[in-house]
Amino acid sequence: MSHVVAVINQKGGTGKTTTALNLGAGLAYQGYRTLIIDLDPQGHTTIGIGLDTDTITASMADVMTVPRLSISEVVLPSYILGLDLAPAHIHLARAAEQVYTRVFREAILAQSLKDADYDFILIDCPPSLGVLTTNSLYACDFIIIPCQISRYSLDGLADLLTTVETVKSLAMEELFEGDLFRILLTMYDKRNRITNEYILEQLAPYRDKTFKTMINKNEALNQAQIAQKAIFDFEPRSSGAQDYFQLTLEFLEIWQKRNSLPAKRPSLQSCL
Repeated sequence: MSHVVAVINQKGGTGKTTTALNLGAGLAYQGYRTLIIDLDPQGHTTIGIGLDTDTITASMADVMTVPRLSISEVVLPSYILGLDLAPAHIHLARAAEQVYTRVFREAILAQSLKDADYDFILIDCPPSLGVLTTNSLYACDFIIIPCQISRYSLDGLADLLTTVETVKSLAMEELFEGDLFRILLTMYDKRNRITNEYILEQLAPYRDKTFKTMINKNEALNQAQIAQKAIFDFEPRSSGAQDYFQLTLEFLEIWQKRNSLPAKRPSLQSCL
């Protein structure tokens, strides 16, 4: 049974797509069969993995609308062995409008994933709390919330968690007592001492729900996106590669504790 992870933040520019792509690559390099679902109509993950959106004949728009295709009918292999992608297309924005009229609209994605055969499925969600994000929350087992180290990155965190409670039918106590989500701090710059102290103070109530790994601000991550490569393949010795490698290991440690997940043979250590 696939483990489904939603990468969500309704604010744009927090490192959501970068995280989905590089964590997916990290899991694949650790030996786990991984699928990334690009559920953002902008298609940045699709582009970031090296696919040309103009040549895509079937995408997540066709999974979410009637007549529906299955996930297996839209999945494409990436250049990384063990990492597949269910691509997005701008048509997904129009498909989302149609989904609003459907009965049980929040369960469409979950239904389409029933027969998916992967160790992990990562969903790159759009920067909103609309019907596509609701579908992701309904389908997922775990939530990663990338949070940029800036004052405005905290805005909307409470709204997001309230949406999670509603979709998952949880009380706030249950949300925090369970192991359902982690906040990931991104674009960390140690030179910004006062800002960093403020953000960490504001996140103190979420300390136990925050990854120990922080993603440092690193130009190589931006360049890797331009090159349409995972950071491990673009610049394996960069701090960005080191950070996402550590995130991959920390994520797997959390998951093994939760689900007795069998450890796979590491295959990424040699290049870092």
